[in-house]
Amino acid sequence: MTEEKPKPTAEIARSAKANADYNASVESWGDRLNAAGGRLCRFFRDLGMTVDCPAAPEQ
Repeated sequence: MTEEKPKPTAEIARSAKANADYNASVESWGDRLNAAGGRLCRFFRDLGMTVDCPAAPEQ
């Protein structure tokens, strides 16, 4: 199960701040979804599946 994409509201058409906040929330959502996909890919790679995965982020 994945996190649902943030839903836009009518306020984003009327308010620059609401639009910026929405865009930031969508960007963050995409980053989290991408990171989860990378973790899954590396998990299956480590189990022996032949896949091309992004590198894990440096800690």
